Amino acid sequence: MTKATSVVVTYQQFAQGVGASDRITLEASLAWHKEYVKLNAEKQSEWKYDFVLNYVIGRMDCTAKQAEIICDKTRVERTAEQEKAVNAGGAKFRFHISRTDKSDGKKPAVALPKKLVSNIVAEIIEAELTKAQFDELIAQLKASISFGK
Repeated sequence: MTKATSVVVTYQQFAQGVGASDRITLEASLAWHKEYVKLNAEKQSEWKYDFVLNYVIGRMDCTAKQAEIICDKTRVERTAEQEKAVNAGGAKFRFHISRTDKSDGKKPAVALPKKLVSNIVAEIIEAELTKAQFDELIAQLKASISFGK
């Protein structure tokens, strides 16, 4: 048996390695992503559970049965470490498989009926509202309108 030697890695090298690992695993997971998007909602849910379960096994170095117990608990029933593992597994699933977090950072544009904004602005200007009155108007509008899912 040979004696293990330690390898010193700089902070920058570590960050590069993490980045390379993300790039490589993202490329490798593309085939699973393509299969995932073809599945119905029930199967997609099963895939997510299976991914998170196996992620928890790997991260927490536990058995499948122990991971099932962890995954089947509610958030408040899990320890902080267990919750971090489950949340990280969900994030990795979104990154690699469902890829729902793809975004350029911009919110999608929302189309409004023509002239709605200009008509409302004209009414507000005509009413000569103060900033406090305008803020109260917005608060009352938000409180009096609810939206379905």
